[in-house]
Amino acid sequence: MKSLLARLGLGLGLGLVAVFVLQWWVVNTAVRTLTQDYVVSRLEHDADSLLARIAFTSDGRVHFDTQRDEAIYHMPFSGHYYLVQSGTQQLRSRSLWDEDFPVYAARGEPQYVSGPNDQWLLLIVREFSKQGHPLRIVVAENMTPLLQQLHDFGQRYALVSVVLMVLVMLLLALLAKRSLRPLGLVIEDVKRLELGEITRLREAVPSEVHPLVKEFNRLLQVMQDRLERSRSALGNLAHALKTPLTVLVRLEDEEVVRQNPQLARRLQEQTGAMRQIIDRQLKRARLAGISTPGLSFDPGREFDGLVDILRQIYSERGLEFELRIPQHKTFAGDREDMLELFGNLLDNACKWARRRVRVTVPDRAGLTVTVEDDGPGCAPELRQQLDQRGRRLDEGTAGHGLGLAIVRDIVEHYQGSLVFGQSEDLGGFRVDVVLPGRA
Repeated sequence: MKSLLARLGLGLGLGLVAVFVLQWWVVNTAVRTLTQDYVVSRLEHDADSLLARIAFTSDGRVHFDTQRDEAIYHMPFSGHYYLVQSGTQQLRSRSLWDEDFPVYAARGEPQYVSGPNDQWLLLIVREFSKQGHPLRIVVAENMTPLLQQLHDFGQRYALVSVVLMVLVMLLLALLAKRSLRPLGLVIEDVKRLELGEITRLREAVPSEVHPLVKEFNRLLQVMQDRLERSRSALGNLAHALKTPLTVLVRLEDEEVVRQNPQLARRLQEQTGAMRQIIDRQLKRARLAGISTPGLSFDPGREFDGLVDILRQIYSERGLEFELRIPQHKTFAGDREDMLELFGNLLDNACKWARRRVRVTVPDRAGLTVTVEDDGPGCAPELRQQLDQRGRRLDEGTAGHGLGLAIVRDIVEHYQGSLVFGQSEDLGGFRVDVVLPGRA
């Protein structure tokens, strides 16, 4: 779909072109009509003047004193001509010389005809009756200079019209862009919402956009309320299951159960499985994912906090943490999701590191995090097993206490990727997490 600005500009542009072409045609036609009417009026005046000077002799012949003609009618091919006909008698102005021009049989509207020296003549034919004798008077004027001037005027006026049309279109484009600026503010608010800088869109927008913004804010609130209710309900469920699970765990110490090692083992396995399932579902319930409005993850600040906590937990080991994180890097993801994901990865690295743990976050779109340690690492064949759905790191190699299913759930929820490998310079285990940004 084309942008609103492009559609508006196209509509206004076509409308302006049509309006300017129409007004150019109207003005051009009006000027030509006024010019022609003025010339016709002058020709009719000349015809009336000629009629007044015509007289007839006793034998019915036309008597006409050409010496009283205006000087313009005496100059050869001057562009002003007349022709008087009465029966077979014909009188012509000296300006015609030996040339002639078409004479129409009946009186009609002003007509353009070709005249002497390729002149373009406008002529009128008038028929009269004087002293009982029929008369036809034809008066013509050369229109070539006037038509050339009208042509030049039309070209200049067209040029001025085009310039004005372009200026008006630029002005309208500027006004349209300014009018659509509130939409740009809404887009800016959506980006800020994605980065967690605001929790709702501003509603100080034009009335045409206000219903959309208001409904968007309402949906944001509905989503947030549903998410909170879901987390609260699952938390309540966990507490409700905690007591029955504790009772089952205590059954392991009962004399009847201890006397039956097979039953004790099965009870221990099932209660352990139940505890893992509850923990996993509670963690999954906390996944707000990229649909959670108004939340973002700041790797620089959050990894500093995680490292401080892990330093306290593993204080006796004196681990060294190296953070390679660009400033002002943010990711449009839920903070709890990211802390759950990278907290588990860092905790696993701390468990197996001899001395050093490194976190690298390159400055690129989305979020890419590499966690490395200088521990014993993981054999390639075991790393392949970790890529299988449902495997856990503690199932792949003894002692890795990270629930891989939880990590994979978070990564897949954000449509990312999880890659296991060997650290090239530290020599230990390496995990690459790639979470794409929004398109």
